[in-house]
Amino acid sequence: METMEKTAITVAATVNAPVQKVWKLWTTPEDIMKWNNASDDWHTPKSENDLRVGGNVLARMEAKDGSFGFDFGGVYTDVKTNELIAYTLGDERTVKITFSSEGPNTTRVVEVFEAESTNPIEMQRGGWQAILDNFKKYAELDSKSTTAPRVTTNKITPCLWFDRQAEDAARFYTSIFKNSEIGTINRYGKEGFEFHGMPEGTVLAVSFKLDGQSFTALNGGPLFKFSEAISFQIGCETQDEIDYFWSKLCEGGEEGQCGWLKDKFGLSWQVVPNILSQLLSDPSRSGRVMQTFMQMKKFDIEKLLRA
Repeated sequence: METMEKTAITVAATVNAPVQKVWKLWTTPEDIMKWNNASDDWHTPKSENDLRVGGNVLARMEAKDGSFGFDFGGVYTDVKTNELIAYTLGDERTVKITFSSEGPNTTRVVEVFEAESTNPIEMQRGGWQAILDNFKKYAELDSKSTTAPRVTTNKITPCLWFDRQAEDAARFYTSIFKNSEIGTINRYGKEGFEFHGMPEGTVLAVSFKLDGQSFTALNGGPLFKFSEAISFQIGCETQDEIDYFWSKLCEGGEEGQCGWLKDKFGLSWQVVPNILSQLLSDPSRSGRVMQTFMQMKKFDIEKLLRA
């Protein structure tokens, strides 16, 4: 008689989406509810995810006709952002999922779980593989919808007032952000010198884009200065992104608390992990998360997840 106790079953899929996107869709409750079913006659009406070692994961799985349902959940034993998730189920069986980037838009997802003793191994493997295949479809559809090229015209364009550093600032910022470019450069003429005091040929304004968002940099003289009352947030999926933007924008500038910094032109930025909003919206951990990041300058995602 075949024993299924402690038998390890492996299912896998190659997902055509970046590992950061795959991780987000796998761990966000709102997304889990959309892909966590093996067939169209099942759904997941409820999902909770406390993504940290010792935190709980829960998915309520039900037949759409209401004939049957159950809670699937466990306690996390290991969490490495964009790399690994491991948890123990209520019956002490273990589950391990690895996420391996195989290119900028390809991720290999492998799940290894211990079989239960009621149903045949092939039935269990087939069910878990069907759910993983459904995730693959969801992730690839989401990735296409969010990465397809778009032609946009910004309704609102921030205008940044500099003394005489507008062009230098525009070139500095466009060197940091992808999908960025310098646009039109306008210059002061002879007219109006008695008002603006700028020599003819001096740069008046520079239009530029940062990751598709339009900006204008204006040379208006030393009258107005930047302050923390206005800042720009940079949402980051990974620690590498946070490290990159923090390092680049701090060159010649200064670090602040809670992800804030001032660049060398005095403009304030916030370099923030995208997962922060999700963590703060969880009443069971928001206090710990806030207490943790209030002690940080540059954000540390792993520390936030452990909070």
